Amino acid sequence: MKRRWNIILPRAMLIWLCGALGSAAHADTFDSQGLTDCGEVIADKALDGARFTVSGGATIKLALIKAPELWEKGSPYKSWPHAEAAKEVLRGLIEGQSLTLFCEGPKTNRFKEIVAHALLPDGRWLQHDLVANGHAIVFPRPTRRRGLPTLFKAEDSARERKVGLWVFDNFKSVDALSDQVKTGWFQIITGTVLKADKVGPTVYLNFGADWRSDFTVEIPTSALRHFEKAGIDPLLSAGKQVEVRGWVDYKAGPRILIQGPGQLRILE
Repeated sequence: MKRRWNIILPRAMLIWLCGALGSAAHADTFDSQGLTDCGEVIADKALDGARFTVSGGATIKLALIKAPELWEKGSPYKSWPHAEAAKEVLRGLIEGQSLTLFCEGPKTNRFKEIVAHALLPDGRWLQHDLVANGHAIVFPRPTRRRGLPTLFKAEDSARERKVGLWVFDNFKSVDALSDQVKTGWFQIITGTVLKADKVGPTVYLNFGADWRSDFTVEIPTSALRHFEKAGIDPLLSAGKQVEVRGWVDYKAGPRILIQGPGQLRILE
C-alpha cells in the first residue's frame, strides 16, 4: 500500500470493531518456550495498531505483525485505510492493562522500541487477536519466527471472512504478472516462480519470461543466512505458487527485496 491514503470511519464503527473482538475467533494457546521473559508492563497509550507506550516511557512494538500505517496531520504521507480503526481496537484492548511480554531475538529494534509478544491479563495472545480480526497483517522480521504458522492461519481466516482491513481492495493480494503490482506500495503478491537462480551471492525468483521487466523477488546474502537457519532453500520454490509480501521498488522491473523467510510463503 502506498503511503497516500486517508480514511475516516464513523465512531459507531470503531466501537463495533472493538467489541467484535469478543465474539471473533479465540487465540490459540501461546507457546513461550524458547522465548525470553521480558517482564510485565502497564500499557499506557496506543500509538497505532501495533505500537504502544507503557508506564515508564518505553515503546512496545508487537512482534510479527504490521498495522496499517498511521500518519499525523501535516505529514507528507496519508494514513492507510483502517489505520485509525486499528489504533482504536488496540487502545480498547490494552490501555491501563497489565501485559506480559516475551521477546525473541534482539530485544529492541533500530528505533529503540522493545519488540515483543504480548499476553493480555486473561492470557490471550494480543497479536493473534489483532490478526484474527483483521486489524493487522503478518509481517515478521528476519530473526523472529516463533508463532508464525499460527498467525498466518489466523490471517488466512480473516482474509477469507473479509473482516477488518481485508474489506479494502488495497490490501488484497495481486498477481505477480498483473498491472496491479505497484512500485512504492506495500503489497502481498502471489504467482508461480518461473525460475529460481543464484547469481553470485544473491538468489532471484523470477515470475516472468523477461527478468528485465517482470516482477522479481531478490534475496540477498544477509537474508539467505536466515533462510539457511530456518532450514528453507528458496531455490526449491521454482515451479511453485508462492506469496511474497513487502515494499515494491524498481530494479529492472518491479521487485521485492526480502529480508527473511517469513516474507515468502509456498502455497502449494
